[in-house]
Amino acid sequence: MSIEEKVMNLISEELRIPREKIELTSHVVDDLNFDSLDNIQIVLEIEQLFDIEISDDEIDDILTVQNIVDYVKNYA
Repeated sequence: MSIEEKVMNLISEELRIPREKIELTSHVVDDLNFDSLDNIQIVLEIEQLFDIEISDDEIDDILTVQNIVDYVKNYA
């Protein structure tokens, strides 16, 4: 399974968003309706799944699903 698939499946499972509604271009707030708690939850799950650490400053830069995938690709 690719990183893209893992990230989108994780978002779908954790936030109960139908997988077909999640795309790489999806904006986490505008399209997927993340709130601050959702953002923290997903970051914690991403950190655990890929054994990486995302700083608070970097969390603010994550605006799309693609941003999450790119971060994982760069730091995992």
